[in-house]
Amino acid sequence: MSQSIGRAVEILRLVASSTDGKRLVDLQRETGLTKPTVHRILNALRGHGFIDQHEDSKRYTLGQEISMLGWSAGHQAYDLRDICADNMVEVAQRTGDTSFLSVRSGYDVVCLDRQSGSYPVKAFTIDVGNRRPIGVGAGGVVLLASLSEEERKDAYVAVKGRLDQFPAIDLKAIRHAVDRALDCGYALSNGFVLAEVRGIGVPIRNIEGRTVAALSLAAIKDRITPERLPELLTVLKAGASQIEQRLAAAMQSKVRGASKA
Repeated sequence: MSQSIGRAVEILRLVASSTDGKRLVDLQRETGLTKPTVHRILNALRGHGFIDQHEDSKRYTLGQEISMLGWSAGHQAYDLRDICADNMVEVAQRTGDTSFLSVRSGYDVVCLDRQSGSYPVKAFTIDVGNRRPIGVGAGGVVLLASLSEEERKDAYVAVKGRLDQFPAIDLKAIRHAVDRALDCGYALSNGFVLAEVRGIGVPIRNIEGRTVAALSLAAIKDRITPERLPELLTVLKAGASQIEQRLAAAMQSKVRGASKA
């Protein structure tokens, strides 16, 4: 049973990672499962409204039930994007560069928000709502570094075959970036996504000390230099600290509300 659930979740995440949907053959190749197994899981997910199939293209996309579950979750808990909104804007304004808010979803990283600064050359390395393998980009390195050693080993295995669309990076570079982040307390992405772009990121932790998101920024390489790095880190860490304070207040408010119910 647990294996079937795990496979279904993996397929859901793969479907979510594509903006135009996935074909059956795509899902079969990316999961390594047999065609009948993938087809059976898809049919089960369709039956519950988690997956739709477009008649013309035969591609699978997320179903309406996923949106409904997300809506329900949003009304039961705090909205991380709302909590971070002011600091996302502030980081972009103070640095002039592009700020990103990222969260982990399995072995993917999802961009929750992006704000651009005043510098005319933008570094839009990922769009809001899009996914990419964990470890790609500064936010992805932060989130990968936050995992336990055993979880990181599993993550390296999971992303190894998914780096074809990122020719400037390989598993060795990701491992090195994660080790560096563990030593330094922040992540550096040097051309991981786009050759002429650098990124830096810091963790956002909840009241229990667990990393729940990454706050990062990206800019052309000339703007993230060793000389400017301390200034940028100060802005990022200040933003992350303020977010953590609001996050703690939101969680405490939620607990108080639950105790009164």
